Amino acid sequence: MNNTITTRITVIVTFLFSLTLSTLSYAEGDRSEWQKPTPVFKQDFDWIKLTSDEWLKGDIISMYDEKLEFDSDELDMQTIDLEDIAELRSKEWQSIRMFDGTIAEGYLVIKDGKLSLVKNGVTTNYEFSNLLSIASSGKNERDLWDGYVNLGINLREGNTVQFDYTFSAGIQRRSSSSRFKTDYTADYSRYEDQDDGKTIVTADSDRLTSSYDWFFNPKIYFRAADFEYMTDEFLNIDYRIHYGIALGYHIIDTSRTSWDINLGPSYQKTKFIDVGTDDNDSENSLGVTLGTDFTFEVTSDIDYDASYSVQVIDEASGGNIHHFQTGLEIDLTNDFDLDLTFYADRTENPKKDSEGQVPEKNDFRLVVGLGYDF
Repeated sequence: MNNTITTRITVIVTFLFSLTLSTLSYAEGDRSEWQKPTPVFKQDFDWIKLTSDEWLKGDIISMYDEKLEFDSDELDMQTIDLEDIAELRSKEWQSIRMFDGTIAEGYLVIKDGKLSLVKNGVTTNYEFSNLLSIASSGKNERDLWDGYVNLGINLREGNTVQFDYTFSAGIQRRSSSSRFKTDYTADYSRYEDQDDGKTIVTADSDRLTSSYDWFFNPKIYFRAADFEYMTDEFLNIDYRIHYGIALGYHIIDTSRTSWDINLGPSYQKTKFIDVGTDDNDSENSLGVTLGTDFTFEVTSDIDYDASYSVQVIDEASGGNIHHFQTGLEIDLTNDFDLDLTFYADRTENPKKDSEGQVPEKNDFRLVVGLGYDF
């Protein structure tokens, strides 16, 4: 009797023990089955694995001063600290620049703190801590360029008939060692006099700026070319051409905030529309130009930027010439955004016309526009 009971207890314990082992084995197998899979690396995308174990696919735009600009397929443009990247694989050739001046290109792989370039089947390893910048290779020239178009319009009908527009556009080319930028802004405004039906223009100006920067370390860059062309009928300027060079310095450069300053000599030529009989209709002047640019990422969808420049030239050419621009860029959807921009311009010594009329020193305008990035 006792032996029977003992036998039954032994069988039950053995069964339960076997069941427990089976359950644990299943759970272990189930856990391995549900581990996060490594994505299939399709050549249509660049791939980034973050230290949080998340994968992003999209396009590498550029990397400088340990910040990578990455156009995510789902999240749009992202700025990622290099220290937050666990792995990176490029779909096309990338150009890298090292602190020692070395420039190389190939398919880029970063993994486990190691940097490699694969070119024509040959893998070359580089010191990851010596990496200065990354940009799309010249082999893929179109990947080096991006740009924007922005338009703000104000229409009025009825008691007041008025038409205003501000149009701006720009392009930029970035490589591992240089940056080229061109921006254009046009401002026009007119209204119809209700008494005599005449159309009166109250604003008509154009400004084109262009610059070329060469980076030779994370903090300092050389502005090899700084060009500006502008016209402004109501400032009595037929055209004004500015040439300069400058040395630039990054004061702040983090994932959310960027602030740099540049200073250098310049030359300016100004042609006036209407001058007095004893005045020259054109002036040339050597001078000094000081500029600064500031950007701050308020949220993932809102960016704030501000830029200021002052040209110090002789009184006959206008004296100190100031230009200030600031505003917010709010992402709407995909590549479209809402831009709110404030412009302020000041000329210390504007040129009077043949009737002795002196243009106002200050010009201000606030523009609300729709922008498209490409």
